[in-house]
Amino acid sequence: MIFLIKKEKLFILCCCFILGGITFFTKERIVTTIPTTSSNKTLEGITIVVDPGHGGIDKGSNYEDILEKDINLKIGLELKTLLTKQGARVIMTRQSDTALDHQNKTYSNRHKRDLQARVDIINQNQPDLFISLHVNYFGRKFRIRGPIVFYQDHKTKNKVLADKLQTRLNSIEYEGVEMLNNSICKGDYYILNNTKYPGVLVEMGFINKEIDRWLLTRQQFQKLLTQQIYRGILDYL
Repeated sequence: MIFLIKKEKLFILCCCFILGGITFFTKERIVTTIPTTSSNKTLEGITIVVDPGHGGIDKGSNYEDILEKDINLKIGLELKTLLTKQGARVIMTRQSDTALDHQNKTYSNRHKRDLQARVDIINQNQPDLFISLHVNYFGRKFRIRGPIVFYQDHKTKNKVLADKLQTRLNSIEYEGVEMLNNSICKGDYYILNNTKYPGVLVEMGFINKEIDRWLLTRQQFQKLLTQQIYRGILDYL
């Protein structure tokens, strides 16, 4: 099933077990698990751009005082830490609560200037891949939930990267909550359409979906989510 929705632009959503691994402990309960990937893989010589969407005046999706821009940044900075430890050169489009529209004068529209600034950072740094991080919103009743990876097929590597990430994200379980078996989807996003290098956009969950919102605001789930994105990158490389 395909939905057309508006989140300051059109998003196309596609409706489309634990495998063993690391166990985390919190003060309340055991938090489950991450499938294992070789930790010996070096990322020396690899350049990756991490793009936490929105920022500053642009809060992105929100639910009461829970803001997409904050979640994107937390995950982005954590992902940078993991990738850097493996030797990757990581370029962040932002590392604080700021928008990027001031970085160019290409368009009169502030939002489009912000998007173009992100595209410029990616293209200028010529990365091996980029990951753009977002949180979704869909106002009507729907069954789909959880992370969905979007790609554009002008490069075959985009779909390969999307598949690797989606497989890892689908395998997360947190305190008995399993992810759905979501499929990757083609996405008509400015950042995907205008970049010259392999990359994907990850919608990490639906902020207005109660289960996803609960997950996205849990620190240990954020760590699980970040590590699965990281492991998906290792699988791809």
